[in-house]
Formats: sequence, structure tokens, C-alpha cells
Amino acid sequence: MYQTQSKREFAIEFQPQIHILRPSIHSRRANLVVKFQDLYGFTVEGNVDDVNILNEVREKVRQQGRVWWALEASKGANWYLQPQVSSLTEGIALKSSLKLSNLANAITLKRLIRKGIPPVLRPKVWFSLSGAAKKKSTVPESYYSDLSKAVEGKVTAATKQIDH
Repeated sequence: MYQTQSKREFAIEFQPQIHILRPSIHSRRANLVVKFQDLYGFTVEGNVDDVNILNEVREKVRQQGRVWWALEASKGANWYLQPQVSSLTEGIALKSSLKLSNLANAITLKRLIRKGIPPVLRPKVWFSLSGAAKKKSTVPESYYSDLSKAVEGKVTAATKQIDH
């Protein structure tokens, strides 16, 4: 009725059950929490898969940066600061007053912006393309200090939001 089993027979009999109970390498790796820096230098916690995804994103940003730097080399620094057209139809309507190279630059720039601006160039590109540079040129040099003095010591909705 009761037979003694050798250790080998016992191990073979229960092998599938042991295999099911052991967590896979992937699940153990996914549960491993590590600290790493994101693209902007912030320290964040995540699992190994998050680190791998972030590394893929970094590589895509690097590749897109190479495209931008190649254009900087071929077209000259700040090529994107030249006068732009806001749309293709506007460019066709104003074709007589614009060079074809400006239209081509506008189309290229639009495509590149959609794919991503390298982090190093973002402040300069967005400052120019958002209209902030144009707006800044129309106000006096003391504009910022005048604004600061106007709200100094006053409690506004904006200062409440910033201070909290």
C-alpha cells in the first residue's frame, strides 16, 4: 500500500508543480524597483522595463537630434529663425514675395517639429516660433521689471497659486 519513493522519483513527480510556483525571470525583473534619471534630469523610481523604455526614448531623441544638427550644419546655425509661412496655402499665395527656400524650410521645420525638437534647441526654437521673440522686440527693455514692480507686495490670484 505505501511504497517508499526514491528522491529522484519524488523530484520527477513534483517537478511541474515546482516550476509553476517559481516566478519567471521576467516577473522578478518587473518587480525590481530601481532609481534612474529621466530625460530632464529628475530622479524617478520604476522597474527595469521602465528603464528599457526610457532608453529607447533617449535613443529616438538622439537620432532626431542628429537630423537637426545635420540641418544646422548644412543650412547654417539658426536656419529655423528665418521668416516662416504659417501654412502651405499661405505660402503658395505669397509665393511671389517669398523665396522657394523659405517655403521649403517651413515645410521641413514643420515636419521636424512634429518628430521632436532636441532638448538643447527647444528654448530657442519655441521662443522664436511662438512669437515671443517678436513680442519681446516690441516692448521696452524695462518691461519685466515694470511688471514685477506693479505686483510687488500685492496678493493676486497668480501669486497665491505660485506661493502655494
